[in-house]
Amino acid sequence: MTTITDIAQKMRISTATVSRALNQSRLVDPALIVKIQHQAELMGYKKRNISKHRGRSILNIKLILPRHIEPERSLFYDFASLIEGIQSGFKQCGINLVCETSSKDYKPYPHKKGGDINGFIFAFHRPSEDTLKQLKKNKTPFVVLNRDIPGIPCLASENSVGMNEIVSHLFKRRGKNLKPAFITLDELGQIYEERLSGVDAACKQLGIHFDPIKDTHTFPNINGVTNAKILSLSKKYNTLICINDIMGTVVLSELDRLGVAVPKDISVTGFDDSPVRQLSRPLLTTVSMPILELARTAATGLEQEIINHIPQKAIHRVVGKFIFGESS
Repeated sequence: MTTITDIAQKMRISTATVSRALNQSRLVDPALIVKIQHQAELMGYKKRNISKHRGRSILNIKLILPRHIEPERSLFYDFASLIEGIQSGFKQCGINLVCETSSKDYKPYPHKKGGDINGFIFAFHRPSEDTLKQLKKNKTPFVVLNRDIPGIPCLASENSVGMNEIVSHLFKRRGKNLKPAFITLDELGQIYEERLSGVDAACKQLGIHFDPIKDTHTFPNINGVTNAKILSLSKKYNTLICINDIMGTVVLSELDRLGVAVPKDISVTGFDDSPVRQLSRPLLTTVSMPILELARTAATGLEQEIINHIPQKAIHRVVGKFIFGESS
């Protein structure tokens, strides 16, 4: 069987150059890539099948992260847990993990044939339709993390269930006197819809008045959470259910400046158990976004599709853990 070493000796170049050329590396001149590929064909070179060498194979995986306009949105998960989960999810092969940021002009393949990328993980954002078309055209396995998109492999937290747990906890404290408001940020899309739906369903089940339109208060960004606005909300409601821990932490800070007692006068909750929660005083009640488990499950499913050609689930939900804090 012809190897890259045979090709390298024939052409009197390094095996590293041959390997890069056969994988469409941008480090090799395009004209040389064509010559090496032609020589490989003449010599009958066959790229090894991953499924027959899984114990010795190294998969090349791209992790695509969103680029937020608001920098605070990068605080809602632990990046180290995301990486650890992905690495632990690949059990049959080792991986080279390449991290990139998405944009409206993002191209999954930086050169003509896509090189040697075996799979993609899109975390915390929806890939564009053009990106999805390119992935399907090249038949490259992929998975989307923390989104639920019909027809493609996704993993996501049980947002509605998590919010249901939060409302149920609040009801135990305040009973029928519970007056909740849902506090959110612009442009959170599906996450916003699912979490609001969870609050609404739980309130209806418990007989608590909650209007998903009138009792939802949306801020354009964190800077828009003003002292005056929070004062107004604290006079109307006795519970502020925040879309995430970032919003919850900012709300707690404003209430503290106003001298409003938490949780005596008003309860506040967050969501995600993000790193920023550790800065909240009092400590936020929240529900974890199980990022480690989400990433591990996504990686395992992706590996199964790459190696064993087992299709991934269209959507896989992971339930987070309710975490009691001092804020409620």
